[in-house]
Amino acid sequence: MTAGGPSASTPPAPVNDSMRRLQIGIAGLLTVLLLVGMAGLIGDRARQNAAQEAPGTAQMAPLDAAKAGSAPLEELGVQPVSKDQNEVGGVKAPQPVPAVPDLEPDPALARARQSKQ
Repeated sequence: MTAGGPSASTPPAPVNDSMRRLQIGIAGLLTVLLLVGMAGLIGDRARQNAAQEAPGTAQMAPLDAAKAGSAPLEELGVQPVSKDQNEVGGVKAPQPVPAVPDLEPDPALARARQSKQ
């Protein structure tokens, strides 16, 4: 007798199905809040540990004021050379080789383009 009515094509979702979806959604939300809270606690603990260790490390390794401003390459015995100084010295630094030589333009393709124009 109820041909064509809304209940004839699909039965309404049972209450248990809706309740189950709601429970899963709330559990997921609580899980995310728990993870965010734990990440905040871990971050706070790491900041506290870093603050406690920072004064101790400064006392262990005092730095000379003159060395603190010098270049690290000089400490290793290497002196940087500018491009102009490199050319004047007679010895040229090796130029970088293209990493992928296959990507160079094809001469046959260039000729084909010129012939079309």
